[in-house]
Amino acid sequence: MQKHRKKFAKKLNRVMAYIYVPLLFSFLAYGVTYLIASDVIGMTKNLVSLVSSDAAPDFSVQNESVFKQNSAELSENNGVITVKRADVGMAEYGQMYAYVRCTRIALDAPVYMGDDDAILKKGIGQNFATFQPGFGGLILLGGHNNTYFNALKNISIGDNVEVETSYGTYVYQVSDAKILNENDRSAYDFGIDHEQLVLYTCYPFDMLAHTPKRFFVYCDLVSGPVFVD
Repeated sequence: MQKHRKKFAKKLNRVMAYIYVPLLFSFLAYGVTYLIASDVIGMTKNLVSLVSSDAAPDFSVQNESVFKQNSAELSENNGVITVKRADVGMAEYGQMYAYVRCTRIALDAPVYMGDDDAILKKGIGQNFATFQPGFGGLILLGGHNNTYFNALKNISIGDNVEVETSYGTYVYQVSDAKILNENDRSAYDFGIDHEQLVLYTCYPFDMLAHTPKRFFVYCDLVSGPVFVD
């Protein structure tokens, strides 16, 4: 009797294995697929809503905008364009304060102070620890590779990039471009001793999912208003 019970138990274990093992792998596969698909679906929905919109996004009159074209009085002194320091407004987190443009590649996008997900859906985000144009330090701007910074795939060394602020327009020239890992600490220097504009986006371009690479564009200051007291 005991021998028959052991045989029955072995058969039962085999049957259960045939049932539960495939189910276990099915649940694991479903979980992995869900995690990947949810990211892609979310980004796809954002892209579709942007492309299918009947009207272009309106950034001109919004509470979070502090951009006012030609609101500061510019002067010229011995060929140097100057602006009073008192007329230079400082943007707070979440405020749109400038436009970044490169005519040759049809780049024209609003710049917000801060770079969280909500900001990057509306335009270009600036790292909050970096400087506004004219302050002589690092200006780090990031944008999505399939929307606002998609045009960077066509940029070339020597192109001019403009950042228009309420206190004047600053012109930068592209000096270099690199593809680096997202965690590469050599990509930029927060303590740089001169003004540098760095644009970056995910790489490869047009990807709808997270990528471990970033495309960096480095630009040197050519011209722009100088602050005076």
